[in-house]
Amino acid sequence: MSLTIRPATPDDAPQMCALLNAIIEKGGTTAHRVPYDTDRMISDYVASAYAVSCFVADEDGEVLGFQSLEQKKPTFPLPEGWGLIATFVKMGVHGKGVGAQLFEATRKAARDANLTAIDATIRLENIGGLAFYTKMGFVDYATKPEVVSKKYDLSTED
Repeated sequence: MSLTIRPATPDDAPQMCALLNAIIEKGGTTAHRVPYDTDRMISDYVASAYAVSCFVADEDGEVLGFQSLEQKKPTFPLPEGWGLIATFVKMGVHGKGVGAQLFEATRKAARDANLTAIDATIRLENIGGLAFYTKMGFVDYATKPEVVSKKYDLSTED
């Protein structure tokens, strides 16, 4: 698999919607319940007011995944200096390194933005998501009835 990891653009929004909407329709792995349209995808991910970064994994013009990183925001309060990550990989391509390659770019963007930690809050039934973030070095720091919050500590990196 030859991927290009690059910043998302508004032109990517239709493919990002299709990818995320398929995950929403299947259910069980995302907190999102309402399908996305292009405008909402752009405002929530591609050009969010809180965005640190939003990268896509592109293979020959096809978006196979995307990952966003946002600063703390009023609707999801976090400690000062923390970011909030969200990762979505096209169904059928999990386990092929898409998320890991996206995370390399996101981690660099987080360091460049002087963040000290990244939060990943994942639904408990999202076994794949929990395993992915653990593999990337995130550790559990809080559990609620439906989700677990994991932290990636950027302050310990070189």
